Amino acid sequence: MIKNIIFDVGNVLAHFRWKDYINERFGEDVRQKIVDATVRGPYWDEVDRGALPIEEIVRMCAALVPGFEAEIEAFFANREQLVEEYAYSAALVRSLKAAGYHVYLLSNYAGDLFDYARRHFQFIPLTDGGVISYEIHKVKPEPEIYEELLHRYHLVPEECVFLDDLARNLEGAKKFGIHTVLFTGLTDALESLKELGVTPVQAMIFDVDGTLWDTTEAAAKIWSDVAAKYPEIKDTVTPEKLKRLYGLPLEDIAKKLFVSVPEETAIRVMEECVRVQCPVLAKGGASLIGDVAGAFEKLREKYRIFIVSNCRSGYIEAMLQAHQLSGLVDDFTCPGDTGLLKADNIKLICERNHIPLSKAVYIGDTLPDEVAAHEAGVPFVFAEYGFGECRNPDYRIGNIAELAELF
Repeated sequence: MIKNIIFDVGNVLAHFRWKDYINERFGEDVRQKIVDATVRGPYWDEVDRGALPIEEIVRMCAALVPGFEAEIEAFFANREQLVEEYAYSAALVRSLKAAGYHVYLLSNYAGDLFDYARRHFQFIPLTDGGVISYEIHKVKPEPEIYEELLHRYHLVPEECVFLDDLARNLEGAKKFGIHTVLFTGLTDALESLKELGVTPVQAMIFDVDGTLWDTTEAAAKIWSDVAAKYPEIKDTVTPEKLKRLYGLPLEDIAKKLFVSVPEETAIRVMEECVRVQCPVLAKGGASLIGDVAGAFEKLREKYRIFIVSNCRSGYIEAMLQAHQLSGLVDDFTCPGDTGLLKADNIKLICERNHIPLSKAVYIGDTLPDEVAAHEAGVPFVFAEYGFGECRNPDYRIGNIAELAELF
């Protein structure tokens, strides 16, 4: 079983754009000389090895092309621009991490350039660590760099897969029993990982209130009308109160909302409230939060979509009917259907749809959502735009559309 994903950086997670870099800065008549003296020259590995001062390496490279010393110095002056992070990299690492894998880097990289990358590339702080050549003055495919990675993180080679764009570097890994994938592009790499049993996140499971739609205005009116039939209830129902309570089990909402009556009465009235509201909501009595349909359509290109909410039967159906979302959702459930609360329903929805818990994430907007997700054993994505606060979410989004880029 693969537990650890090891990535090279250049041309895997970031574009080593040396051709563009040279073409942007130098005339056609000198480009080949610069290439031969630098990235394709005999001393380029020494840049990544980090054993010699960069000034000495510049002099060594310049000596290969007498008369072009100024151009060689100019090449090295702005070389942090040689590498640019790929747009997919952070999302790929997040997706693998969310699916339960450890992610490491193993790259030939100069120290000053990696310091720049660490400050600017989003994927680096998401990883579990790595070994970079300048740290130990060894470069791939020298055996010491692979040994250092395995030793530093106590990795079992057979539980690792290494992705690199150069076959010689993969050969170095194979000698230690590490699985390898020659990286020629993201799509092919994901297929190769799949053959090894490695799959990123497969399922998005959504909370409803505050995450997908806002019923507080409509529900406050409906619930107030129901409560008005009971003279003993002295409590008012407002959208603000509901926003603070949504996310809790319905019985808890009842006891915190209708405090002027015994708990049994509060729960009985609440049952009537939710029974009355569903037909109204199904006819469009509440609004979605953001472009939910557009986000679902985009997400369905890669993920299965599920809904788990602490509500009564009919509530999720009302939302799907009102906003024509039924065809975009694979399955849903709630305590009204199962008698189970959120954590167990997350497990149930994964089990009956053959989704490993390690391949799912839960998206919600309250602390009870976070607690339920972690109790179920899935990463939690905090919808910051919703009704509540969270303590330690695994990920955050400012709107639902961000999910397509998050993983």
